[in-house]
Amino acid sequence: MELSSTLFGLAAMAVFILPIVYLQGIQKRKEKVLFAEFLQLAQEKGLKVTLSEVWNYVYCLGIDTQSKQLIHFKKKGETPEIQIIDLKPFKKCSVNKTVRTVKTNDGSVAIIERLHLTLTPSNTQSKVENIEFYNADESSSITTELPLVAKWEKQINQALQA
Repeated sequence: MELSSTLFGLAAMAVFILPIVYLQGIQKRKEKVLFAEFLQLAQEKGLKVTLSEVWNYVYCLGIDTQSKQLIHFKKKGETPEIQIIDLKPFKKCSVNKTVRTVKTNDGSVAIIERLHLTLTPSNTQSKVENIEFYNADESSSITTELPLVAKWEKQINQALQA
């Protein structure tokens, strides 16, 4: 009797765990394909990506520390959006959040609508550049983006000082 209960418990656990493992495998493969496409594109543009990141199976960010070039890659659907930014004319990188406040029974809650890095140029006549990390219109919830954007703010500011 105990053996059959144990086997039933193991089978029930497998029914719940196997689909999760399978979905994680699919997501890892998507991430690898996206990253390979990102590296291929960077190589075509003559960039040697030394630091890089992939998140949400949509975004890639990389920096060529030698030439001080930043490449931001977003693939939503079939056509990727590519942003290559020469970091030399910029003096500072900072985190920029667009937040809306929602009233609840317990008070107000701030909800992040957009999260991006803002590159401020040395010359005030030059254009400010924004690097998207999260957009609530395209993604249902913010997950790893907050620590990631802080990490990249630091990385880019180090590259700007070098």
